[in-house]
Amino acid sequence: MPGDFREFFDVRKLDEQQRGSIEFVLNSPAYEDYFKPYISDILHTMNQHWKDRSQKRKDMYPDEFLAGGVTFGEGMLKFFETIIHETSMERVHAAMENMTNDMLYEVKRQRGLVKPIIGLDQRAEPQPYNQDEDF
Repeated sequence: MPGDFREFFDVRKLDEQQRGSIEFVLNSPAYEDYFKPYISDILHTMNQHWKDRSQKRKDMYPDEFLAGGVTFGEGMLKFFETIIHETSMERVHAAMENMTNDMLYEVKRQRGLVKPIIGLDQRAEPQPYNQDEDF
């Protein structure tokens, strides 16, 4: 895409309430599962029409219309991806801000990312030696 999409799609032009509303919509499953594929399909169809050089297509959909539509759609999707990425990073930073090492360990343990330390699951009191338990 030529140029910088931020010239037209600028997050800084939004106030906090507007941005929060857009973030809410974009972070819903409906955006990723339905709306984004729908828009991507429209852009694909417009690109296919644009490649058709017949006069009939040009009479129905002028090149300028298709070029503008594709450029706008791609810019809009990139704008949405930028908002999603920035929101994700802000959440990560906000969540990590108050996390202690013990809390981080507990989160990893609950997700199954930490294996128990060998011997940690055994009693600490000395026990008499049992030959049957020996390898």
